[in-house]
Amino acid sequence: MSAIDFDDVPNWRGRDVIDQNGYAVGVIADLYVDEVTGRPEWAAVKTGLFSHKVTFVPLSQAAPHGLRVQVPYHQSHIHDAPNIDPHGHLSADEEARLYQHYGLDYDPASPSGADSEFIVPATDKVDEEAPEGTRERNRRRLRRHVAAEQDPNRNRSE
Repeated sequence: MSAIDFDDVPNWRGRDVIDQNGYAVGVIADLYVDEVTGRPEWAAVKTGLFSHKVTFVPLSQAAPHGLRVQVPYHQSHIHDAPNIDPHGHLSADEEARLYQHYGLDYDPASPSGADSEFIVPATDKVDEEAPEGTRERNRRRLRRHVAAEQDPNRNRSE
């Protein structure tokens, strides 16, 4: 798989995710970015036709494949990922579980992707606050990156 164009990643919302063999996994619902660098690190993927389950998939080795996004994992491995509620921020424990599941190195003390030059587009926003009661001793590194809502009257003819 080729390197990610981080400027294009926010446009991946709504795209289908396929596994390493081209099998459908789900649809990207949200992106999670590193707190320090702003680099997209994880995709929250809705899996199953009638399921509301959201599974986290790392973007570090993801690549566009036409209008889909391909990840280097088997579909079954993705579906077996730890069940984590996509609530805006991930705790250090949740992050560690995800990194371990996907066999990725995890160091909570350092930002991932420190060499990234990804900049959140001006049309997007980032969740700044964690939900009440979720602050923990461990530093959070990942936060949800959401597209800014468009004004419904913006392009409407009067």
